[in-house]
Amino acid sequence: MINDFEFTQPRDVSEALEALAEKGRVMPVAGGTNVLVNMKRAPLETDLLVDLTRLEALEPILSDNGRIRLGAGVTFARLLEWRPGGAVEGLMGPMCVAFAGPLIRNLATVGGNLCDASAAADASPPLLALDACVELESATGGSRTLPLPAFFQGVRKTARRATELVTGIEFSKPEDDERWFYYKLGKRKADAISIVSIAMTVKLAGGKVERARIALGAVAPFAMRVPEAEGILQGEPLNDSTIAAAAATAARESRPIDDFRATGAYRRQMVEALVKRGLNEVARRGK
Repeated sequence: MINDFEFTQPRDVSEALEALAEKGRVMPVAGGTNVLVNMKRAPLETDLLVDLTRLEALEPILSDNGRIRLGAGVTFARLLEWRPGGAVEGLMGPMCVAFAGPLIRNLATVGGNLCDASAAADASPPLLALDACVELESATGGSRTLPLPAFFQGVRKTARRATELVTGIEFSKPEDDERWFYYKLGKRKADAISIVSIAMTVKLAGGKVERARIALGAVAPFAMRVPEAEGILQGEPLNDSTIAAAAATAARESRPIDDFRATGAYRRQMVEALVKRGLNEVARRGK
């Protein structure tokens, strides 16, 4: 179903921001992989479609002074080819392999995946586990940066204002000895929407957890961290009892629903199992 709307293709970010500042309903589009699917179900709720595909300023991947910045227009195909090493590659690599299929990876962008704010968005758990922030710009309000947990506000709802454009995602480069774990549970090995996904980074010092970040997808209205489970790990050794306690707590913190992919009860069981599996793997790597 297609409604009437205007279309513009800005040549740079400034033109894009000016377009977003126009009156009426304005929708920025990068790869458009979700928009095209949604158009089959109902007319787009927009008066102006702003195509971002020509904005080269949104495409770089930069690493400088211990910080990594992904342009919002970086595609999943580009992420899959990126070789930063360590925990970043350890999380991003398998996430991209499990993301859709090659044709969609060539179009879909990391910024678009975050802005769609699906509970099962693939990029969200790894970026939450990396403690990422989202950069937003507007023609009238300047720029601001939000931690990713503050960016997500509800089911397919974010803190992005109508006049703002997500321009990048930034996070600190993990230390060389930081451990990681990623897993996506779906009905197929590829081209499947998550039933549960998990990403974690853990730093050990003296045999104890100095810092843990555990992020879950598809078990709440939006991708989430589990701070209580992380707190249980803080300052403790990764032994069986600590791991079991953190896994059980993560399951309690999750808020899954029943849908045609899985029941909420099954998802909660899988959260506990996957957190336990991830922490055990991290413990083995730390030896």
